[in-house]
Amino acid sequence: MSANRSPAPALLWRARLRLAALSLLVMGAILYGAGFAMARLLLQERETSLRRELQTLAGTLHDSLKPSLPSVAVPSAALAAVLPGLCLVGQACPAADALIERHAISAADPSRFQLRIFNARGQLLAASPGAQGPARPEPVWQEQRLPGGERLLSYAIHLHRAHGSGEQDWGTLQISRSLAPLDAEASRLWWLGHGVFALAMAGMALASWWLSGLAMSPLLEAYRRQEQFSADVAHELRTPLANLLALLEIERDASNRSHAATQARVLSAEHSTAAGLDRMLSQGRRLQQLIADLLLLASLERPPTRAHLQRCNLAEICADVLEDFSEAAAAATVTLQAAIEVGDATVLGVDSELSRLLINLLSNALQHSPAGGTVRVGLQRRGREIQLFVQDSGSGVPAEEQGRIFERFHRLDPARSRQQGGTGLGLAIAQVIARRHDGDIRVESTPGHGATFSLQLSVVRRLP
Repeated sequence: MSANRSPAPALLWRARLRLAALSLLVMGAILYGAGFAMARLLLQERETSLRRELQTLAGTLHDSLKPSLPSVAVPSAALAAVLPGLCLVGQACPAADALIERHAISAADPSRFQLRIFNARGQLLAASPGAQGPARPEPVWQEQRLPGGERLLSYAIHLHRAHGSGEQDWGTLQISRSLAPLDAEASRLWWLGHGVFALAMAGMALASWWLSGLAMSPLLEAYRRQEQFSADVAHELRTPLANLLALLEIERDASNRSHAATQARVLSAEHSTAAGLDRMLSQGRRLQQLIADLLLLASLERPPTRAHLQRCNLAEICADVLEDFSEAAAAATVTLQAAIEVGDATVLGVDSELSRLLINLLSNALQHSPAGGTVRVGLQRRGREIQLFVQDSGSGVPAEEQGRIFERFHRLDPARSRQQGGTGLGLAIAQVIARRHDGDIRVESTPGHGATFSLQLSVVRRLP
């Protein structure tokens, strides 16, 4: 922010901070919730996959063991021959040396799965080396936390032995798998997710501050405009008030000295008093006009209601305004020319506001046209639009000033404007009226060759 511009009020900056914080909070909550849900879905899918794997392996082993199970469910050599590599209860675990035994063991990888076999009474018969799990094989699914903190997921399935043409309940096969890899993956996801979330929050904090700045920029600009407007109003009101006070002080001093003055001096004082009263009246009228323009500008800044809009003929408005300005133009020795090329230029708007717009443009043109100059007012039809233009023969508007002439209290020649009684609000009022009618006044000018102010409005279709 440049040094010559007033700083934004602390209230607006606090509002921007709150807006950025609320935006960051909402976006952060949405991002965190979405990330948490995605992580939970991923871990649930992995756990479901592990459960399906345990069920598939248990079913395969059941079908493979059913024809080979011994008739009696006890820890015996016959049971050891069915599943080589399992440790029988009460016996030492044998080493698997034969190729067929190593192949049998690989059907249930000891590094991934742990097998335990129970008889029908729930007594343990055999187990994988170092196998741990629930004391009882029921229910079907069990999750257990081991002393070291490791979680163990177990699945139990009833074993049936082929007996003649039927099946015989033999015992229970329990397969367990450690959930340590799943927990490690969950931990990695937690740290990775929160790291990404922290980086995303930092980026979103910057984005929220930037976006809140964009959202607050109209308010900041409005504050600056209001601040400049207040300063301009104070300046414009201070000048005529200072003149009025100075004249009043002169009149008071003249009244105090009137008792000791001669008759000639009295006559001179009376003449001075008349001149002073004329100046006070002029300054008072200027203040009155300024206040009236400010009130009009304030009322025009409110959006128009549909009920206020009516069908207005711009050709008739131009004819009436030109007639009213004929005497003022003659007094200024300026020629008024009408270039109205359309007879019916009906638009939707407010008749009084459109008249005021043209009056302000004409007043500005007469003010800047030299004696013997010409001011042209015209209407042209361009498709579904009507163009209203006012062209003067003055000194023109410099290119660097064309973007500022519609600002309030902005004058190309302040001394000349004040001498002619201008308030500096004419073009600003005209621009506000134009925008209330969905238009925009544009200026085209070459220094030394006058200026042309033009406005385009949409034509209203004729009623059937």
